[in-house]
Amino acid sequence: MDFAEIENNREQLDPQNMWEAVAGFGDQIQDAAEISLPDTSSIDSERIQNIVFCGMGGSAIGGDLIATYAAGELSVPMIVNRNYTLPGFVGEHSLVVISSYSGNTEETLSSLHMAEEAGAQIVGISSNGEVEQRFNSQGYPLISIPGGMQPRAALGFSFIPMVRLFNQIGLLPGNIETDIAETIATVKPLSNKYQSAGEENTAFATAAKLINTVPIIYTTPELEVVGVRWKGQLAENAQMLAFQNRLPEMNHNEIMGWDQQPEFMKTVSLIWLYDEEAHPKVNRRREVTSELLRDYPQSEHTFSTEGTNRMSRLISLIHLGDWISLYAALLQEVDPTPVERISLLKSRLAESN
Repeated sequence: MDFAEIENNREQLDPQNMWEAVAGFGDQIQDAAEISLPDTSSIDSERIQNIVFCGMGGSAIGGDLIATYAAGELSVPMIVNRNYTLPGFVGEHSLVVISSYSGNTEETLSSLHMAEEAGAQIVGISSNGEVEQRFNSQGYPLISIPGGMQPRAALGFSFIPMVRLFNQIGLLPGNIETDIAETIATVKPLSNKYQSAGEENTAFATAAKLINTVPIIYTTPELEVVGVRWKGQLAENAQMLAFQNRLPEMNHNEIMGWDQQPEFMKTVSLIWLYDEEAHPKVNRRREVTSELLRDYPQSEHTFSTEGTNRMSRLISLIHLGDWISLYAALLQEVDPTPVERISLLKSRLAESN
């Protein structure tokens, strides 16, 4: 299937219009930057000694992005917690962020209950559900975001308002609004490029080479969140299994795993994601590792960030990955929106409760 066939058959291939959600990412970031923030006067920022961001799936990626974007700026440690339980250190000196797009994520609701018991300060972000009800009843600061989307398609809403809230309560200094504006200016032209026919559409060309393979994604350390996002989007949008790891860690173990299963290696696509501002020794490791592994995979692809600040650089590669996963779905005639196996899992878990 070529690009013209996808264009002509998009309504049949993508009946719930995931295309619009991906194409409109720049507009979503702009809309997210205009969302009203809650009154946070009840939050004592001087008391905060650690931040625990609780979420799952698409709601957790926003926390990963904040931790990466704010690295070097946050004066206290921050972790992303994907679990029913909280770390033992959570207490009155913790800020617990509850992130659930639907408002009904059971792991996140469990973390909310534990945060209350631990006496932590609590803020949240959601579109509806039990999270909204409990926050309203307890008076916790809550960012209300638009509903009706797949959580993975609402990343701008999960990320941008919470960055602004961190800035508002004094945890994240700097001119956040400038970074957001520059990110929008980076993403919109990229989105136009990835919707066009021709050689400049690297998203379509890459997707065409990835289908019928198992993508293995390696990143520099500061782009690990991007690798996680690519893996998740390939799984949910294109129903493709993918794997990810980061340098330099994979040089100390995983690189040895390429020596066996030669027939399987012929089905692998190798993807490198890097940032020019990564440590020079890490980028040199990428070059050498690529040379050592080059004879194994079916294809190899290298992508660098674009943009003028850390936020725009992170988002530029996330946006490329979203487009690649969308094209990979359409090329395989997979509807990119439903997540039937996840829904079935949730229904069976509900039966056992």
